Amino acid sequence: MNNLVVFVFISTTVYICSSRPNDNTGYFWQVTDFHYDANYSIKGNPLKMCHDLSDGHYGNSIYGNYHCDSPWLLIQSATAAMKRIQPDPDFILWTGDSVPHVGNDILDLQKVLTNIGNISQHLQSVFPNITIYPVLGNHDEYPADSYPPELNSSYYREVLQRAHFDKLLTNDPAKQFLTGGYYTTLIRPALRVMGLNTNLLYSQDKLTNSAVDPANMLQWMTETLTNARQNKEKVILLSHVPPGLFEKYSSLMWFYDKFNTQYVRILQKFSDVITSQIYGHEHTDSFRILKDSNGSPQGVLFLAPAVTPWNSSLAGVGANNPSIRLYTYNTQDGTILNYKQYYLNLASLIQGNGNTNWTLEYDAKTDYSIPDLSPKSMLNLAQSFKADNSALFSKYLTYNSVSQIRNPPCDSACKLTQVCSIMELERENFNLCSTSESITTTSPPNPHHRRRRPVDKMYIYIIIGLGALVFILFIIVGIICIKRRRHFVPFRFSRFSNSLSSGPIN
Repeated sequence: MNNLVVFVFISTTVYICSSRPNDNTGYFWQVTDFHYDANYSIKGNPLKMCHDLSDGHYGNSIYGNYHCDSPWLLIQSATAAMKRIQPDPDFILWTGDSVPHVGNDILDLQKVLTNIGNISQHLQSVFPNITIYPVLGNHDEYPADSYPPELNSSYYREVLQRAHFDKLLTNDPAKQFLTGGYYTTLIRPALRVMGLNTNLLYSQDKLTNSAVDPANMLQWMTETLTNARQNKEKVILLSHVPPGLFEKYSSLMWFYDKFNTQYVRILQKFSDVITSQIYGHEHTDSFRILKDSNGSPQGVLFLAPAVTPWNSSLAGVGANNPSIRLYTYNTQDGTILNYKQYYLNLASLIQGNGNTNWTLEYDAKTDYSIPDLSPKSMLNLAQSFKADNSALFSKYLTYNSVSQIRNPPCDSACKLTQVCSIMELERENFNLCSTSESITTTSPPNPHHRRRRPVDKMYIYIIIGLGALVFILFIIVGIICIKRRRHFVPFRFSRFSNSLSSGPIN
């Protein structure tokens, strides 16, 4: 019995002390798709992006409307929430799209650069001592979706100088950015960040359709990852447009197919180097599984939802609540350990019975009931979605639109698209998944498997006694560990004049 007590004490000590935060745990924010609209008005018509003023009462909130892009107050509210929740992150990943969903005919280069610059300066003012790693979105070019395939476009110099990216990227990263809007730099020894310009691969960009490798980005990506492997570095990859297909719109591939294949092959080849992948663009909350040729999981792509609540122009996609995401990661290798999704309940604000507090929507590990966010665990999660009446898929579907419950319902075809998009990054495999009967029902368990064997009362008394003892030891050791806990110091580093119209997708 004495040996048992000693064993319990040691086990409890190890568990409590090992579960506390340590010097290998850090935090970073991801914020994406602000789509700031300087012409938003609470008196504006939601069917016209909340621009055209009228005497009508549309119920627009000062923080936005689901049919419109972000007013400045929403952007201020989002960054204030970031500052309140975690004021001292290791860094911030800003994954693009600052310009509203409007027609190119009423924009110009100056307005686009001013919009991006407004966000850039605001983020720096809220987090003056925090390194911000930016990438461009497909709307952040003029005209939108028209990134040139040539090297050294003058646009990238304009972004550095007039959109204030030169305050975010310095020296070598800034020089590399001039090549094609992509760059890399060390976060700390042996951990590198790689910011890509996947807008060059985007299927809506007609300038790059016939290119072999727009702005030589894929070649540069391969060379940079090769060097990282040789130098025993790990890489956190961030970009705006993700590879694969949109989970809410069947058969919509974000990249041109030829570029998607090349990109996925690079991810597969360097899955031992790339420890995290962070994307935006979709406005929805989802993830993707990178698998090898045998179907084994190699990596996870995390797709964060938008700040803008804008209702997609794609039929049946719907809107989302404004959101921001806080990641917990391993500071040595960049592996994502967990994330928490925060959101603003815009519906309550529009109805006049809500508050402006951004609240926790969900904790990935806790609410998905997974031990970690490893490729294997995330693949298991995705496979669990297949079952009929899957409680986890119901949760995922709620999170997918950031708890915007007024979106269209998801039928069996919708579910098939969702699950196959998560599990397959290439069109051929997606089509095979979509035409198979992989989304099956779950049979109820046999009653025999639920039958319990009688339990001896003596065992119950022993268990209760040991439980009380463990509880007391838990409290004692907890106090000891709290006193010894070290404080973790993280690593540092115009409004439009025209009336705007609705524009292209995402």
